[in-house]
Amino acid sequence: MTTPTASAIAGGIRLSGGVPPDAVRLQVFEASSSSLAAATKLPSEPTSLCWDRTGLTTGDTRWYWLRAISAEGNVSALAGPVTATAL
Repeated sequence: MTTPTASAIAGGIRLSGGVPPDAVRLQVFEASSSSLAAATKLPSEPTSLCWDRTGLTTGDTRWYWLRAISAEGNVSALAGPVTATAL
């Protein structure tokens, strides 16, 4: 998995980037600091990028790590962190 990018959108953050061709879903981990240990897995598992994390307040800064899951259940290494601040 390539390193994603994060950009600010109104009320949220957009994650973009390349996804491995064998990936069937992505796991997204989010934290309010740059600490992976503090990150929680979001319940949404997008199947592609661009993906919008909505429901944030203007000024909310978040860090993200992603990993791809294949149909066979293979899990990629974590990509990230990337960060942005919601508009």
